[in-house]
Amino acid sequence: MADTDSDSDSGIYKIAAQLRAESRSLYNRLRSIEADGDFVRSAASAQGSYPVVANERCGLWYVDPTLSYAQTVYFKSTDGHAGQWRFSLRRANTHLLSVLASHGGCILVDSTRRGKSMPDAFARTVPLWCAVWNAAMGRDATVHVPEHIVSPSEQVQMQALVAGFAAQLQESAIDVAAATRGIDRPLQPLWVGHDSSVHVETKGEFIPVICLCASAAQADVRVEGMLGGRPSFRYVQGAADDHETWALGLTPRLFWKHRRTLLAGSPDTCEPAVRRLVSEAEDVSEGWFSFVRQTNVAVGGRLAGRPPECWANFDTVINCGAPEYPANVEAAAADGSLSGRYLFLPIPEGKRGQVELGKAIGPALDFVRALVSDPTKRVLVHCSQGADRSVGIALAILTRYFGDDEKYADVAASAVSKESIRS
Repeated sequence: MADTDSDSDSGIYKIAAQLRAESRSLYNRLRSIEADGDFVRSAASAQGSYPVVANERCGLWYVDPTLSYAQTVYFKSTDGHAGQWRFSLRRANTHLLSVLASHGGCILVDSTRRGKSMPDAFARTVPLWCAVWNAAMGRDATVHVPEHIVSPSEQVQMQALVAGFAAQLQESAIDVAAATRGIDRPLQPLWVGHDSSVHVETKGEFIPVICLCASAAQADVRVEGMLGGRPSFRYVQGAADDHETWALGLTPRLFWKHRRTLLAGSPDTCEPAVRRLVSEAEDVSEGWFSFVRQTNVAVGGRLAGRPPECWANFDTVINCGAPEYPANVEAAAADGSLSGRYLFLPIPEGKRGQVELGKAIGPALDFVRALVSDPTKRVLVHCSQGADRSVGIALAILTRYFGDDEKYADVAASAVSKESIRS
């Protein structure tokens, strides 16, 4: 009898797991992202003409590129976890200050999952960021928080940290006076979500940093389709989170450009349509590359490494895990013509790639050693979007082989580590 009960329980768990997986299918995720993106557009429009700025990485999925500001920001939820609050000098987001000075405010976009109404990045990290910069400018440094999320006790603890963080900021290499030029009022966060007023009144007494949460605090709710239109879907809160585990190489820009085609069919046709689009896509943004200041090292997206154009632009290509072009693979295997010119580093995207990124630093440094010393040789380091893995490897190369004057200077190998790159 016990064995029968155990088998029954196991079967129930398997069915439950299968239902959860189906509810978070690619189709359901993309339909949910589209719905949340529509909310972002509507809510942003209600705020007036403030620029819409996506918070990396998840926020990018919820902002139609025709709506978004060119730059992004990076406020981490972990910097706002209870008892672990911090103001990160590496994520000081100084470029956002110039946006605020120019436009008198902004709208930040992100999402959250697990039933929350606001991500910690918006409920705690951004409020602390505003207070620290206000303190550094000698303005009112009150930590303003969403009272329905952050308790008075937690707010008091966060407030006690502001002066110390502001002192660290002022003692850092960041030029506070230059960064805050044009900021004529205190910065203050405001919050907009599905469960709050779409329009917030700013009154002109401060520069508003409006935190717009794209996702609704609900999950697995069936949204019925229109008669004769697209089928129904199950809403996934925070559907874009950890996109490297489900997106199959689809990028936010590709999704918004082709969403009607991708979602025109049924849930069964969605995945094949995404795979076909990714394999054939030649998105201009992914072909972007840029040399790092005055060095001969460039960082770019996947199309920057497409043959034969890449060999007209560069002498060496390091692919940091983007899907390989068959021509490069075949040339490397066939006659060795790309020996010393092409290196593939199998680094997974996102969180899963952190360990592999560390392992890849050594081979990458060895590979380019003879090339970076010759300023006439051009080196491309690319991944799928030129914004993640390739940046890490490029920073390792710059740390090891270039001095502060941006000229070749082979420093000791022991100086290169994940810690030295972060600094």
